[in-house]
Amino acid sequence: MSGEIKRSKICVPIVAVDEIEIIRQLEKIKDKKKTAMIDMAEFRADYYKDLNDFKKLDKLLMDIRNELNKEGIKLLFTIRSKAEGGEALDFEKPTVNEINLHIAENKLADMIDIEYYSEKNSADRVMSEAKKNNIKIILSSHDFEKTPSLDEMLERYKGMQERKADIIKLAVMPHSEQDVSNLLEAVLTTYEKYSDVKVVGISMGELGRRTRIEGYKYGSYMTFAIIDKASAPGQVSVDELN
Repeated sequence: MSGEIKRSKICVPIVAVDEIEIIRQLEKIKDKKKTAMIDMAEFRADYYKDLNDFKKLDKLLMDIRNELNKEGIKLLFTIRSKAEGGEALDFEKPTVNEINLHIAENKLADMIDIEYYSEKNSADRVMSEAKKNNIKIILSSHDFEKTPSLDEMLERYKGMQERKADIIKLAVMPHSEQDVSNLLEAVLTTYEKYSDVKVVGISMGELGRRTRIEGYKYGSYMTFAIIDKASAPGQVSVDELN
């Protein structure tokens, strides 16, 4: 195993439907930062009830990003699809990648998560605009039902790397210890093979808990932890990672 990564970057979620609860969670993150390492906060925009109101969204994100950046925390903007474990949106327009493009064009986040299997042309437009504005892109893929074969996970990482993302992320659901081992092997192999991209691998649920805690030993760049409300099964507390 490579010894180059001392620890995974720690990302905590902001999961709320309205501004009042979002600000409450933001204040808890700022307070926790005084005693714990927190590198990123993921705003799960699929939960936010006014996501399609750009006037409200822009002001909220500017305020959140400003407050987080003061604490040395990067803002990750994510709209997770229902197919990959997110909340169903109650509107069709703007589309997810139209919103992502708006975020990139207006520099409203430090990082944007784009799902690997989202529509490629619109995703590529977001990625191009993000790179122009020095916004990092995470290409992600989530399977809440199973863990694909080792070969399939390696192929998925390869496909993400070829898209020139900054970070490539795979989160899968294990049904055995072998599934967990396969995920970690896929992470390590990808980490050692590609020097131009950061790799993230998560095995979800209680069975995959160790991947969130020890993933850095295999080259996993970041992990997700909770202060308040979880955004995925098996997330551990920030205190456990510090």
